Amino acid sequence: MKKILTYIIIILVFLVLGAGIYLFRPPSHTPDPVDFACIPVTEDTGKFMPLTLDEDNMYGVALTYASIIDQTGSEYDPDIFPPVFRKLKSAINPGNTVQYPDQQSIWDVVREIEPHQYNKLESELKSFPVLMDYEAELGIVLLEDVTKEQLSDKTFSPPVGYFLANDLQSISMAVLGMGTEFESNYFDAKGSFPGFLPLSSRMWIPYEEKADSSICIELKTQVNGKLRQHENTKNRIYSNREILLFILRKYNKEKLTKGTAVITGSPAGVANETPRWKRRLARLLGINRIRKLQSIPYNRFLKPGDVVIVEGGPLGRIATKIIVR
Repeated sequence: MKKILTYIIIILVFLVLGAGIYLFRPPSHTPDPVDFACIPVTEDTGKFMPLTLDEDNMYGVALTYASIIDQTGSEYDPDIFPPVFRKLKSAINPGNTVQYPDQQSIWDVVREIEPHQYNKLESELKSFPVLMDYEAELGIVLLEDVTKEQLSDKTFSPPVGYFLANDLQSISMAVLGMGTEFESNYFDAKGSFPGFLPLSSRMWIPYEEKADSSICIELKTQVNGKLRQHENTKNRIYSNREILLFILRKYNKEKLTKGTAVITGSPAGVANETPRWKRRLARLLGINRIRKLQSIPYNRFLKPGDVVIVEGGPLGRIATKIIVR
């Protein structure tokens, strides 16, 4: 009996140690920032123009800063391109308010994506949290058509204008789609609610760009006067050329046309925060998406009445108030 107990204890110790190693092991890869050729934003190096973009060709890219990969407990693999998603033109917001999605609008999106699972999800969730997040981001807009062949050339510098964006998100949509066959649909939907993309009114166009060049500006976000985000865009881990190439690969396009706009990703400091060990534990235990959604604390996410101010140095600032009908 003693021997059996000893064996059981040894097995349990190994299981605990193994689980600990799995949960708390460091990431397999740590991304480094691109060695950007930073373009100074001055009257001598470029000019400001009204922001013009093709509203039917807008995209977003996620996990483009090492800091946000760490904050969200995500894994980085240099051989896999980051999440890419569409932005619907209904999200464009030229004003200074955005409506907080009500339950009906949230459920309408779920019904459209998963009509066969809608009733089951509604009965399990009861109330659907919005989990509205903010994301200060540098945007780029193509000034002419570019092809996959051009973007595959590491010396090619895509001609772009630069603008500022607050890429508002419903994190609950992302969680609901995670690991399902509808993940891409939910990712497209999470930032495409009406008014979820406040933009600057103008863009800055450099007179000349070099390979892997970009403007390097300080991005900041304040929520109700408190600083939440602060990072320089020179810390992005993908260049403009790489980001555009990811879009071509995801959506199987031959080329991207003039006016195509891309929101290039958010640094850390967002409301959505998940320790890497917690994400790994959920995967290990096979916790379903409903349980994941219910386990997220709501306190840091946006609510009606909040004021979000996103700043981008010379690109200006965007102030947005969250309202209800």
